[in-house]
Amino acid sequence: MGTYSVNGSPSLDARIDAHLERIADVVYSSTYFKQWKALVLRGDYGRGEGGRHIGLNGEELPFGEYNLMVVTRALNPLIERTLERMEGLLSEELGMTVRLCPALARSLTHCECSLLNYETKQGHRVIRGKETILSKMTDYAPNRIPLSEGTRLLMNRCAPLLDIKNRLGSGIPLTPREHRRFLQAIFAANLAFGDCALLMCGAYDSSAAVKKRRIGEVDLQGLRGGPGLAEAYRRILDFKERGSFQPLESENIHALFADTTERFGNVFLWYERRRLNRKFRTLEKYARTFPHLGNEGQPLKNAVLNLREFGLGAPPGLFAHPRLRLYAALPLLLLTPHPDRGEIRWLLRSNRSTIEDLCDVFYSLQKHFE
Repeated sequence: MGTYSVNGSPSLDARIDAHLERIADVVYSSTYFKQWKALVLRGDYGRGEGGRHIGLNGEELPFGEYNLMVVTRALNPLIERTLERMEGLLSEELGMTVRLCPALARSLTHCECSLLNYETKQGHRVIRGKETILSKMTDYAPNRIPLSEGTRLLMNRCAPLLDIKNRLGSGIPLTPREHRRFLQAIFAANLAFGDCALLMCGAYDSSAAVKKRRIGEVDLQGLRGGPGLAEAYRRILDFKERGSFQPLESENIHALFADTTERFGNVFLWYERRRLNRKFRTLEKYARTFPHLGNEGQPLKNAVLNLREFGLGAPPGLFAHPRLRLYAALPLLLLTPHPDRGEIRWLLRSNRSTIEDLCDVFYSLQKHFE
């Protein structure tokens, strides 16, 4: 077993070590380096379950993304923009998506019970800085994670499918890099489907081995295509362990995308019906239920977020968290053959006219509220 992946070799560990060292050097060369308390690797690589694939010449390469938390003494828009710029530069340099997410040190002791915080606490590695930085972070049990976290996961993991939809619709052949990037996004979406099924059934766990076993044991009654979901989930978890990417190089992205979007529609409605105890017949009826799609956040804080983002055009839904708008809009943008642009504009509080422009608005809002 490797340090960062289940079956990774010492050479893969060395490659990832070099990448992480480079990321740390760039982060700590910032003019804001005195604000940093620690740089923490989380996600699959933080848990030691990161992806790998075998290159054409037989070498092992990382597969996926590096998800890091920058623990800071202070946080402001200038620091956020600086980290965003470093994300772009490092992603280009390393050929891997690099995420640098700031977190206030003083907030760690009372952080919300979320899927991300649960995963971070359960599996992480401090790359630079104070080794015990997360010791005071609350250790939540998985059955305490709110079901709304599954909806947020579906939004975040499936939003990149919008990019694939627009790109495939252009008719221009994909480059090898696009093919691989789209495969990663499709894999991530299918993993989210399985994670949400486990979360809904009270069987979620941070361990991939446990999740792979439990997905075959939970009751997915009422979920159309449940067996296919479980099969795809196990297949991708197995792939992450084996790391043989070559058989997938010739996969038909169009077919995979069609299967994945159909599965998204099935999972999304099944999950939201159960979470909200409502019998939505269609995604359109679900969207029209906004702003009554959950109770995320606190009403007054939500109002501040809405007014700050949308101005006086925020109502209705002034006291609903802005994420609820994204929950309603994503299925319409992704799955509806001829979406009602007026309805999407109303949800996103935008006067943009084309679907492509509305996707850009969606991405901008998601970046703020993911």
